[in-house]
Amino acid sequence: MKTFKKEIKKYIENYDIEVQLFKKGEQIRKRGYLDKKEFLSICLWKSRRPKRLYIENDENFINEQTKKAFSEKDELVKIKFLTALKGVEIPTASAILTIVFPNDYGIIDIRCIEALKDLKQIDYSNINGKNWLKYLGILRDLRNELNLPCREIEKALFAYNRIQHDDQYKNLYK
Repeated sequence: MKTFKKEIKKYIENYDIEVQLFKKGEQIRKRGYLDKKEFLSICLWKSRRPKRLYIENDENFINEQTKKAFSEKDELVKIKFLTALKGVEIPTASAILTIVFPNDYGIIDIRCIEALKDLKQIDYSNINGKNWLKYLGILRDLRNELNLPCREIEKALFAYNRIQHDDQYKNLYK
């Protein structure tokens, strides 16, 4: 307990892992690639289920794939570099891009997809490369129109879905 008490500020600061990850994103962007610890932190934040697969990725492969993805202009090729990493599907790849480039990316998530369906902006539910590009286009159009980072637009879509569809939250927002 003594150690915990001495280090309590560290634990409080690290309660909100998302804040810590986005702070680290600036450093990653300048360096141009993820190291294994950063890769694991982002992936586990997005989805813990494929943990065993994430761990199997070699540090050099993580460095190479993320370096290629971060410098690539073609959005589908960028995603292909990231999804070549074990355990990484498009949603996790989008989380990696969002941490490093929050102005230009938002995480693709079923709640965001459902929000856009409710808002009559899309008519699909599955997450694939083609639909990732449509989603990204919508986020960027809204970013330009509203002068907000794509990450903020994505968070708003997530919250919209929660407020519209989760009965447990409806009374909180009246």
